Amino acid sequence: MTELRFQWKKQRVPYDIFYELTPRCTFDCKMCYVHLTREQMGERKELSTEEWLRIVDRSVKEGMLYCVLTGGECMLHEGFWQIYERILSYGVVLAVNTNAYALTDEDIARFAANPPGGIRITLYGASEEAYERLTGRRAFGRVVENIKKLKAAGLIPKLAATLTPWNMSDFPAMMVLARELGLRLGYTFHLTAANKDTGRQFEDYRGTPEEIARWELAGWKAVGRVPFQNEPITELPARMPDDPNSVRLTCEAGRGSYTVHWDGRFSPCLNIPTELRLQDMSYEEAWEAAGKMVERLPIPVECQSCRLRPVCANCALTRQDQNDPQHCDPYRCAVTVARWNAGLITLHPKHVNDAPTEEDDPEEMVHQG
Repeated sequence: MTELRFQWKKQRVPYDIFYELTPRCTFDCKMCYVHLTREQMGERKELSTEEWLRIVDRSVKEGMLYCVLTGGECMLHEGFWQIYERILSYGVVLAVNTNAYALTDEDIARFAANPPGGIRITLYGASEEAYERLTGRRAFGRVVENIKKLKAAGLIPKLAATLTPWNMSDFPAMMVLARELGLRLGYTFHLTAANKDTGRQFEDYRGTPEEIARWELAGWKAVGRVPFQNEPITELPARMPDDPNSVRLTCEAGRGSYTVHWDGRFSPCLNIPTELRLQDMSYEEAWEAAGKMVERLPIPVECQSCRLRPVCANCALTRQDQNDPQHCDPYRCAVTVARWNAGLITLHPKHVNDAPTEEDDPEEMVHQG
């Protein structure tokens, strides 16, 4: 499969697609990069069900094999089930990102009757208090009840945790909860900068490197995981000189993958701002323009020789300094060093003498909002 993906990317076959159906959500998470209220949306409208169905048909024609429905809360879109069923009718491997709060018994029955390839539920804490701090709702009990109902219906969701200063202290209990539920918990501290329309500031919702390492280690210990024994690192990677020939982004964005946003914007990935709109251009023009966007995006110059690259944030865009994209954000470097020193990450033997690449450390996408 890895070889096939490489060939598809090389031939620019768009096979791995994200549909961001809506920016609306049942929660108001303090770190969400996309959530908008009706007022913040202004006069902009979500793509209609008919527009999404046409996009699905075209995506399949061009090569879509994998698809993720996300948001906001994607199930709030009025055409969610029509879009969902159209995608599955083509045999596409489909994953659904949801916070599970608004799931009804009817929804669960429909999932069970026509199951997706995966349901990914974002867990925001292990208590009502943590949920309220982060999402604005005391929703913990309802979410856990719906997770259990999904399991009883024969569906095995994956849990994903986005860890911030508002729920980090719950991480050990979240790890224990996932184990009790018999489910896998993926988690991330590597957050995406919020879209400007949201009014959220990146610096406001990131934990300190020391907090991150402390609570992640506590989570490991809560389920009996043993940290690695690494030689401590005392300094952050040095800032390198500008390099006009800096290596460009090498991931699948704009080569084998793209995102269609709720208002018709077409982007190489969720992390790349775009003003390309399917309302203003053909699919072919949008795909060609997305590829050219990626060709201009650099991997931070410091990453290209950093030995911790394979265990850092896998997305080069999340490692960039927002004000100087050719260089690393020192915060990201500090997080990786703190996690290394706490024994939470270590190098696989294959990375010790090899130059790291952007494909060395694929991690499952964790829904931030």
